[in-house]
Amino acid sequence: MNKPKILVADDIKQNVKLLRVILTASEFDVIEAYDGEEALEKAKSENPDLILLDIMMPKLTGYEVCQRLRADGTTKGIPIIMITALHEMEDRIKGIDAGADDFISKPFNKTELLARVKSLLRMRQPSVKKEETTILDTILSGLAEGVVVTDGQWKIKNINQTAKELLNIQETDTENPDILQYLSHTNLSLPRDTLVSTQEKTTDFQILPSNTQPAFPLSARMTKIFDESGNIINITLIVKSEEKK
Repeated sequence: MNKPKILVADDIKQNVKLLRVILTASEFDVIEAYDGEEALEKAKSENPDLILLDIMMPKLTGYEVCQRLRADGTTKGIPIIMITALHEMEDRIKGIDAGADDFISKPFNKTELLARVKSLLRMRQPSVKKEETTILDTILSGLAEGVVVTDGQWKIKNINQTAKELLNIQETDTENPDILQYLSHTNLSLPRDTLVSTQEKTTDFQILPSNTQPAFPLSARMTKIFDESGNIINITLIVKSEEKK
């Protein structure tokens, strides 16, 4: 799984170094920028998950960078935490006007910094995930084959209408779904335990007609996606009817 990327923009190298140490220790990837123009450029090219933005920087101030990011459709949704001097209320008011989401004061408090970063990332995640899910659903709905996408524990994350019809999965059954639950009630050409235990990336098998389902044989291809440690993170099942035309 990719680590969240955080752009740290500050012209004082000691501050950037300190923030890098704090953030990398908490499993974040850090991108560095040392003036306003570089911060703007890297925000567009690197697409960070969050930006830590100092106010006083050469070429462009943090306010100007923030305003330009908010005016750009590709960067307007990136959370921005502005770095301010302690008790500088005027800086914070200007930051709010520019579009900042939150503030952190110098000198940095590690616990406060991480809490604010993680809070903003949590707030951003649902909208991004919803958008990605909508796009995926649109793609799957246009396919002739039945497609089921699960997590590493076989829980269904996405399923198109063709797969529901071929596997006889009711709409109400997808609230807490497990694709193994459905496969266990079918007549498979391979043992169910083999499908679970195999470390092969791709496995082809058939779902054969039985008293309940399906009416015609289904050809099936299971693809497992592994992480670097060999753990299953996703499973894709593609099914197609072998009904003779």
